[in-house]
Amino acid sequence: MPPQQSVQEQIAADLRHKIMAGEYEPGDKLPSESRLTSQYGTARNTVRAAYLLLLQEGLVESRQGHSYSVRVYQPLDWWPGTFEHQASRRDTVEAGADAWAADVKAQGHEPRQEVDVSIVVPPPRVAAELKTPDGELVVVRRRRRFVDGALVQLADSYYPLEVANGTPIMTPGDVVIPGGLMAAAGHRQRRYVDDIISRMATRAEQVLMGLGAVTPMIEHLRVGYNVANQPVRVIITTAPGDKLRIRQEFTDPDVTE
Repeated sequence: MPPQQSVQEQIAADLRHKIMAGEYEPGDKLPSESRLTSQYGTARNTVRAAYLLLLQEGLVESRQGHSYSVRVYQPLDWWPGTFEHQASRRDTVEAGADAWAADVKAQGHEPRQEVDVSIVVPPPRVAAELKTPDGELVVVRRRRRFVDGALVQLADSYYPLEVANGTPIMTPGDVVIPGGLMAAAGHRQRRYVDDIISRMATRAEQVLMGLGAVTPMIEHLRVGYNVANQPVRVIITTAPGDKLRIRQEFTDPDVTE
């Protein structure tokens, strides 16, 4: 026989069923702690524990005080493969936006970016990918990406100094150049290697992005190589797992009718 549910698990199960059945739709306010305390004849801490279970599952979100609502789940589609192919990029002259912002606009949302440029000693894994000696400085463009006013993505691009110096890469702010910064800098990339991992949000990310303590993050690291097969850029993009959906499309050239 399955183990008997505790009161908090029963409350969570009842609410979960109603959410999945559509009785409560995304954005709907859920019953208050005091109402459920009376309904189930239990302590407020038990009801709070039930809501914590649903918070951890990502079904509900907590607002001011102890008010709860059904989480609105509308992840942004992100096509990292298209950013590197001139024929499929949306950052045209007419778009007036870079590739990321143009993609966001195409999905009916309003993008905004805050971009800082600095010269730093890179993290060890970035130095390893760029093959820079220990302590050698690199250029980093740090982007904070907002969609409809909410911070949803962090993207840090690292470049060797000899690649970035004297190019638009060094320009602070949201620079829009059709075709991308690397092409404009004369360092078109020929090959890319991606690593995609899932991990929990760091404390710094929780504070910066207003995330819960148990939020899973998607981390996408891409290394770009030039025609001489030298690494010329490392970009690390991170986003909450419920805010981003990575999409890829592949065509097999060997398959014909």
